[in-house]
Amino acid sequence: MWLKLGETEIINLDFIASIKKNPSQPTIEIIYQDLNNVKSLPFPDLEMRDKAFKAILENLSRMKLFFE
Repeated sequence: MWLKLGETEIINLDFIASIKKNPSQPTIEIIYQDLNNVKSLPFPDLEMRDKAFKAILENLSRMKLFFE
């Protein structure tokens, strides 16, 4: 399963352990299953990061409902 992030980022959800907001920086961290590989997506501010994170959660929820 693939997830598109913005215009240029695409990640394979089969290899993702978690997606979370970094509490101290305006970034979203994507942690891969091997736990050694972390991708950090930077944002200009916390508000934009929170908006993007909400959109990711909504898309994942829609995908879950689609496959149920």
